[in-house]
Amino acid sequence: LIVYRLGEGEDRYRLVLNAATATTDLDWLQSHITESGTLATLTPRRDLAMIALQGPASQATLTQAWPETEAATADLRPFNAVQHGELFLARTGYTGEDGFEILLPSDGAASAWQSLLAAGATPCGLGARDTLRLEAGMNLYGQDMDAGTLPLDAGLGWTVALNDKRDFIGKAALQAAGQRSAFLGLVLLDQGVLRAHQSVTGALGPGIITSGSFSPTLQQSIGLARLPLGTQPGDTVHVDIRGRLATARVVKPPFVRHGHILV
Repeated sequence: LIVYRLGEGEDRYRLVLNAATATTDLDWLQSHITESGTLATLTPRRDLAMIALQGPASQATLTQAWPETEAATADLRPFNAVQHGELFLARTGYTGEDGFEILLPSDGAASAWQSLLAAGATPCGLGARDTLRLEAGMNLYGQDMDAGTLPLDAGLGWTVALNDKRDFIGKAALQAAGQRSAFLGLVLLDQGVLRAHQSVTGALGPGIITSGSFSPTLQQSIGLARLPLGTQPGDTVHVDIRGRLATARVVKPPFVRHGHILV
């Protein structure tokens, strides 16, 4: 879920939800709006579509398709957005690369898609997108985390301002729970492929792989895993791959950032 503020000083926000949890998220928000008496209105925008344009050439491709967007996007920082005519251009994405998420009226989505292809963009499937987000060390909802996962246990402590004086829903519960496990990366040193739900054994106890695949960039199998607190990058662990114990090295994700191998 990403929240954009629509205009400096304005009390209007745009929420981009995970499609699988959109109804649950909206119901949760509405229940707290009703309970608190907050003067807020939720308006689902089913008239809008989104196209994700990702990769090191994304800004050049965007301006090739729509030259008039160059000035508005040249200095647009990550997690910031700008409205340009009918195009809402956000410098966000879920690939670990530079890129834009383009929101626009649904009836113009097909034409916009063709404009991007004509500008040199290449279609990318969900399998490739999943490999990119794994190399970037990003969680996949329903696999690396779910409604019962604490942010600190999923490597998402940076999203929670526990040291801020302001209160928020769940702050006291998160402070009381603390961190229960470490969320780290694995690089397989033996033959095989790391997959979700495989068991991990290390010096400090058992763990579990939450995501795993073959990394085209590293040319090795990599995975994300929930491991005992105290596990450190550089440690060696063993993974149960179909009854065979394979050796893996613990690393700090991300594995790759902007095309550069970090582990």
